[in-house]
Amino acid sequence: MQRFETLLEEATRKGSNGIPGAAVAVIDSKGDYIYKKVSGFSGVAEDAKPLDFDSIFFIASCTKLIASIAALQCVERGLIGLDDPLDNLLPELAQQPIIVPEDPELKSDTQPFTLRPAKNSITLRQLLTHSSGAAYDMMNPVLASWWRSQGRTPGLAPTGDILEEYLMPRLFEAGESWTYGTGLDWAGLLIGRLNKSTLGKFVEENIFKPLEIKSTTWHLLDRLDLAERLMAMSTRSSDGTLKPVTAPIFPTDPVNESGGAGLVSSIDDYKRVLADLLKDHPITLQKETADLLFAPQFPEGSAPLKSLYANGKGAIDSMVGMPESLEGLKINHGLGGLIVLEDIQTNDYYKPKGTLSWMGLPNLLWSINREKRRALFFGTQVLPWGDEKAQKLTRDFETGVWRECDGR
Repeated sequence: MQRFETLLEEATRKGSNGIPGAAVAVIDSKGDYIYKKVSGFSGVAEDAKPLDFDSIFFIASCTKLIASIAALQCVERGLIGLDDPLDNLLPELAQQPIIVPEDPELKSDTQPFTLRPAKNSITLRQLLTHSSGAAYDMMNPVLASWWRSQGRTPGLAPTGDILEEYLMPRLFEAGESWTYGTGLDWAGLLIGRLNKSTLGKFVEENIFKPLEIKSTTWHLLDRLDLAERLMAMSTRSSDGTLKPVTAPIFPTDPVNESGGAGLVSSIDDYKRVLADLLKDHPITLQKETADLLFAPQFPEGSAPLKSLYANGKGAIDSMVGMPESLEGLKINHGLGGLIVLEDIQTNDYYKPKGTLSWMGLPNLLWSINREKRRALFFGTQVLPWGDEKAQKLTRDFETGVWRECDGR
């Protein structure tokens, strides 16, 4: 890890315009730290303090793993089946039409489109694997065009109301393609409805309490002690310098908790989730259910798998820290994230077979490999998603972890 430590210290040096700071950790199945390191500062402000290992991060899409565990707990309890239709449980999403761009090559938020009624029912499995057709408008010009047709500017600051932010047409029929989207956000709403409660209360009782997680919440306004520990968000300007982000990019008191994003957490809390999944007998899930998080969900030759390769090319490095080119890679989607089916190995990058991974918007990364009995987490707060300098560090970190694990 010496090479990574050198690169991290160089990147987080004041005035380097690398990244403000980062905290990283590697853990085993007992939840013990094998390695941890913190470097840099809590933001780019002149008076920014040195970053602490116990700092709080807005973990964005790293929330998705926790929502997936909660959803599978509902399956274990017989509240829902993975392939049950959700027409009556999520009628707002089920009734959304399919939006079809008139010119698929036109990448514009004034894209002409048509709408047609959806035919296929959506399932929980599809929500967890981004194959329901529900998409993020910030990543799709035709949805931005639809919002404009409704008299609203796309990309508004989040309100924390899923039924306001994500109630929009779907890109394709459920089960017939793949796109990174709002499936887990809707799954969070579903979990609340299945339990006549909210996602937040369900997760608190069934994941946070059993794992003794105490510094993680969707409601930062209710936890000012955590707000004081929150690393400040920074963004990369066009000239390559870093500037403070002054406007909030996430709701601090959401109307309904999102399963796709919104949590703030510490590395020590998140590592408890990862360590639990490394155990032979996890606390949060039965072993057979936990296996589904790591099990490929798309059959070879299926439309969603083909679409994962085709549509994921531009985002795959941002989602899981991998090189952008998918040529020759063997990947699939588990119920917990993206799964690597064969070693990915280049001169400067290594991710071993069986690794499950995902990232968060401000360039956070978690990865877990049960065969190697290791998991890792990289925490920072840098925008935009896929920032080149932040991404290079996540790749250097992960490569160092897995090569050292293999004794290389």
